[in-house]
Amino acid sequence: MFRGRYEHTMTDKGRISVPARFREVLNEKYGEESLIITNFDRCLIVYPLKEWNEIERRAAELPQFKQEVISFLRHLIGNADDCPIDGQGRILLPQPLRNHAQIKREVVMIGMLTKFEIWAKEIWDEEESKKAYEEFKRSREILAAQGL
Repeated sequence: MFRGRYEHTMTDKGRISVPARFREVLNEKYGEESLIITNFDRCLIVYPLKEWNEIERRAAELPQFKQEVISFLRHLIGNADDCPIDGQGRILLPQPLRNHAQIKREVVMIGMLTKFEIWAKEIWDEEESKKAYEEFKRSREILAAQGL
């Protein structure tokens, strides 16, 4: 599982190093498969191909002519891109995805169990300082009622 918080610097060509711990998880659980990166909220979300395939399978079962489904598919699936890890443990963030997440140089990667997020550091810091802890307190009560 992906867990933890890591800070890295993007190269001028748009590459970032995948944290060593995340690479260990990828090698142990997913082998050499590609990663899929897409837009999500104010960040990017990264899925191993196996996890992404499950999302696509489940999305294909949704009612394809409902406006909410169309909007969801356009945003999440339509912006997805294959991003293999190079020999130095880096991934190339496509320019449209960098633009969406406002990533210029410094990034924060957050482990999210079967996926991880990539944030522009400034945006992550803003999210963390402003509301993340309050949302965490509210959500932990909801999750406690769910047995977690």
